Formats: sequence, structure tokens, C-alpha cells
Amino acid sequence: MPYLNSDVFYRDLPEDRFELLLLPPRRMALAIERGEIDAGPIPIAEVFRLEDLVEPLGDLCVATRDAAASVLLFSRRPAEELGGATVAVTDQTATSVQLLRVLLAERWQVAPPVLAGPDTDGDAALLIGDDALRASKGLNGYERIYDLGHEWRNLTGLPMVFAPWVVRRTVDHAAADELLRVLEKSLHRGICEIGRIAAERRDVGLTASEVVEYLSCFIYRMGPDERRAIETFHQAIGRLPDWRPDPPHDTDAGAAVC
Repeated sequence: MPYLNSDVFYRDLPEDRFELLLLPPRRMALAIERGEIDAGPIPIAEVFRLEDLVEPLGDLCVATRDAAASVLLFSRRPAEELGGATVAVTDQTATSVQLLRVLLAERWQVAPPVLAGPDTDGDAALLIGDDALRASKGLNGYERIYDLGHEWRNLTGLPMVFAPWVVRRTVDHAAADELLRVLEKSLHRGICEIGRIAAERRDVGLTASEVVEYLSCFIYRMGPDERRAIETFHQAIGRLPDWRPDPPHDTDAGAAVC
């Protein structure tokens, strides 16, 4: 996953054993569905859909305790006035869009908005990942910024699991176990080297100290609270009318084998 918040997973992966393919979350889920890749951290909303095809890879995940800092709704109106409004949403993830739908219905208690493509000039815009980090430095014509991780915490008192690591059920167990061992080692190194990551990743417009602060927002292993949060989120989506974002515009994906 080519986002700063996932850099910690990839610091020590042997290139001679695992082929890495850079894909944003929804394209990653599509590639797993097609059998083009074997494992990855895919949107939890897509895990619900693909549960017969994938299984957890250990307890690895990308989650937040509270504020996510890079899952942001930029709005020209108060959130309580977005009922029926046009909201431009990123096509990079399914989870954040579903989270927005849940928050509008249950936290802000408004009618569903009109969810439009990412290039739409609407009443609000949803951005994630490094794009959201860069945009957060200025309101870009919007009056308010809502952090969806923080709003979820306010609604439920729980962390938010955006992307658990999964592996296709058809992958050889020995290969999956090896990948898990290597990822756990790489994650440990990445967490120990956050200062180095901060020095290297100046491409998102943050200072080194801001990168460290940003990465400290994240949880990379699931515990009881995170598992309860997944179930709570699944139930919340189930209370909404059935809906799924359109496929991402660029659905070409190469092959990657682990």
C-alpha cells in the first residue's frame, strides 16, 4: 500500500522472495479478487464482501485509536447540513466511503448525500492517505475538515480498523506463514525506525516531527477492541441501504506472487 501510514510494513521484506506491487486499497482488493495478488492490507469493507475468498494474515492491520489524520472530509457546510448534498469521494478505498455513510446516518443523522466521483466540485470532498495529508495543509476552498477516525471514536468509543492484512485461502499455508513471519519482523523494524521514515518521507508536506506524530496515531496489530470495532462497523453498514462504490477507474493490475 503506497501510503505513509503503511511504510512500516515494508522496511525489511526480501526482494528475492516476495514481489511487491504498489496498489491503493480498492485496486488491491480487486487484484486479490482476480487472483492477481495473494495477500495485502485491503479495505475492511472489501473483506466483508470477500470473506469466502480471504482469511486474516495474523493480527496485522492498519487501524487508528482516534484521529486518523489522513481520512478527511472537507466540507463547505456543517456535517449536520450535508443531507442530500453532493459529496465528491475518493475512488481509492471502499472503507472510508462506507464510514462516511455510517457517520452521516448515525452521528450527524442526516439523509444520504449524493456520492459523486473524485473530480466533482461538490459541497464536500472525501480524501484519504497521502492526498489527504497534503490537502490538510489548507482548506482548499472548504470551510471545515472532519477527521472520520475521530468522528467514529466519538460515535462508538472504539478504534477504527481501515485495512486488515489478508491472504487468499488458496495460498499454501507454509508460504502464508513465511510471509507473516517476515512481515512481523519488518513491522518491528519499521516501528523502531520511525525516525528514519520521518527523515525520508518528506513528500507529503509534513515535517519530520509531524510524520512521527502522524504515525503514532496508528495501530498495526488487532486486539479485542479492534475486533469489536470491526463487528460494530459491519453491523452499522448492514443498517444502511445496500450500496457499493463503482469500480475504480484504473483497474489494470499486474501479477504479484508471494
